[in-house]
Amino acid sequence: MKKVVISKVDMDTALTAYIIGVKREDEIIVVRERAKQEWLSSEKFICIECGGSGKVEFNNFDHHDEGKDLPAACQQAYEKYAQKDDEKLKKLVEYVSIVDTNPKSLPPAQFPTLSSVFSGMLLTVKSKEQQLFKGMDVFKEVIKNGIDPFLTMPELKVWKKYIEAKRKAETELKKAILRAKFFLSKKNLKIGYIETDLPGALGALYEMGADVAIAYSPNFGSPPIRKFTIAGNNINVFHLVDIFNKSEAGWGGRNTIIGSPRKGTRLSVKHVINIVRENI
Repeated sequence: MKKVVISKVDMDTALTAYIIGVKREDEIIVVRERAKQEWLSSEKFICIECGGSGKVEFNNFDHHDEGKDLPAACQQAYEKYAQKDDEKLKKLVEYVSIVDTNPKSLPPAQFPTLSSVFSGMLLTVKSKEQQLFKGMDVFKEVIKNGIDPFLTMPELKVWKKYIEAKRKAETELKKAILRAKFFLSKKNLKIGYIETDLPGALGALYEMGADVAIAYSPNFGSPPIRKFTIAGNNINVFHLVDIFNKSEAGWGGRNTIIGSPRKGTRLSVKHVINIVRENI
């Protein structure tokens, strides 16, 4: 039985678990932020997206902690565990890596995309452990049916409730985006800000012309925490991490996207916006 440590569940985390061969009988340990150092230093624990960036020799699969240009966790797992002649899995890893590190470079596809299906699953499944396995099930369907992850997804019966949930969330996001606010930074860049717990806020702000997007989620996850995500539209924002950490330890990220501590933030919206405006 494997001991698998996770913090969040996204496509990168779930595909990494799928590649490694995580089973439902394995022990899933969910942490708020980082895995314990003794877990990160032991091959007996598989730590996915919760620290130890790039240290695959210790079964750590992450790329967020060091501010380096490391490949997505699923790419790291693929290089270590997968058979390289598995073309279906190779293409799936390529898709998820792009979604996780550079989503703007994805070729256009009509709704529902694979990302939409996965996002809809997260909206309907609350337990992180179950999100992990349901996410892996989504990838199993892609592989089993020979679906090209870069194209529009077929509306499979097993995905129906996920697609409906995502479609509803997108409708709600269109209403929420009407409350978005915009500011100019010291260097005259357009900063977009939105408060919402719905996924897709960063992309929606980009579509409205934001150079830098700030998404504030007052009730993120379960149990709910306050969370900020700050992203640059082809603009490096990683230097802001050091500035935020002077006010509150635990900020992290990489290059064009950073976020508040995984355990939640105590900083005010005004403070966060001011730091971005003054330093971008």
